[in-house]
Amino acid sequence: MVERIIKSLRDRRNNILSGNVNCIPSPFVRFRNDFPGIEQGRYYLISASTKVGKTQLMNYLFLYNSVLYSYHHPDKVHLRVLYYNLEETQEAITLRFMCHLLYILSDKTIRKTPNDLKSVREDKVIEEEILNKFESEPYKSILEYFENTVTFLDDKNPYGVYKQSKKYAESNGVTHTKKLQVKNSDGEVIDERDIFDYYTPYDPKEYVMIVIDHISLISPDGKQDLREGINTLSGYLVQLRNKYNYIPVVVQQQSNETANLEAFKANKIRPTVAGLSDSKYTGKDVNVMLGLSNPYAFEMNSYAGYDLSRLKGNARFLEVVINRDGESNGMIGLYFDGAVNYYEELPPPRTHEYNDVVERVERRRNSLLMLISKVKHLIINKND
Repeated sequence: MVERIIKSLRDRRNNILSGNVNCIPSPFVRFRNDFPGIEQGRYYLISASTKVGKTQLMNYLFLYNSVLYSYHHPDKVHLRVLYYNLEETQEAITLRFMCHLLYILSDKTIRKTPNDLKSVREDKVIEEEILNKFESEPYKSILEYFENTVTFLDDKNPYGVYKQSKKYAESNGVTHTKKLQVKNSDGEVIDERDIFDYYTPYDPKEYVMIVIDHISLISPDGKQDLREGINTLSGYLVQLRNKYNYIPVVVQQQSNETANLEAFKANKIRPTVAGLSDSKYTGKDVNVMLGLSNPYAFEMNSYAGYDLSRLKGNARFLEVVINRDGESNGMIGLYFDGAVNYYEELPPPRTHEYNDVVERVERRRNSLLMLISKVKHLIINKND
């Protein structure tokens, strides 16, 4: 065992020295000391109160960032995502990704919501040139890659999740076994069986991610209640991590107690293991738990040195609640735009870079208010 660990450490060192990577790097550069990125064989949990943006964070940080990184670096990372979309449809998730692509590939100049793309409003029909972009490069290639890389699955049963993931592993690698001798009380061997020893993937650069969004929407096995079902699923995810080096990614809501007035008075608005809804067991299983908070929802005008009276609902704060392999409690401010499922690392407060971000947010907000006022004026005149 020790020899195998030393060999693994040496392999990882040589991997970096040869220009490869040992994780999909986090897009939040200043936060990489706390959260360097997504590693094989790590179990991640993202938690926040309702309507804070935990699913959007999971999609941005684990899905979009991973898809785009592997697309642009096919020599370093080969991605496979098994996405159990228990809350949203496959179409809704893909549509969000399309909005996100428009925003980042246009250098943040094209900002369209899913409703915009669907022409929901009769006075806001999507432009033909926008739709044409999705059939041109690089949009077309990236969307094809997304479709070929992400497999959406609708199994809500814990064993079903485990069975499908295990089947994929067995089709894409070799399971090595060892002999286990069963002895009686006298020390005599009465049985011998093969048990799991280790697993060798056909492709060592493949990152297999198992996404559960969100875990409280599963259907427990048999007569289990929801808490028991979550615990069972988490146990299966641990097995998939430990046996196959897979990457479970779970979204789990915080309980209502962390989002009420009493929590605000006690200055306990940040996600905790104790605040995990329906089961705390997942907090014991994961390697890394990320927490997301929105202080502005509590009408706070400043937080961690940031002026929320200007950023308003566009500010979020990300922290490492649990890190089994490093330091916990590191926190960073983020700019959040839910319309295009986009997060951006906020520069330190009271810097020129930070002021630039705030001014950009205020300009966009003012432009939106002017547009809303113009539309209302046109509607009033039409009715008159």
